[in-house]
Amino acid sequence: MQDNSVALLEDAEVIEALNSPTHMISGSGWGWYLDPDVNQMVKTRRGTEVVPIPKTMDEHNRILVRSSYRYLLIPVVEVEVVGWN
Repeated sequence: MQDNSVALLEDAEVIEALNSPTHMISGSGWGWYLDPDVNQMVKTRRGTEVVPIPKTMDEHNRILVRSSYRYLLIPVVEVEVVGWN
């Protein structure tokens, strides 16, 4: 029975992500952001759509987001809410 509750929780998280507004990295051009998986700075194009991971702000006011190909730590002021598309 516990497996069903985990599956329901995962389904609820997916539904919540689908019901959240679109977010983007603000600005234009390129930016350098920390990829915590490889612990290196990576060059990423601003304007890229990202999905913020809730409750993940660090001591440097960066929020963990998922881009199309990796996780990134981005300053919270650079994550812009675009709205629902």
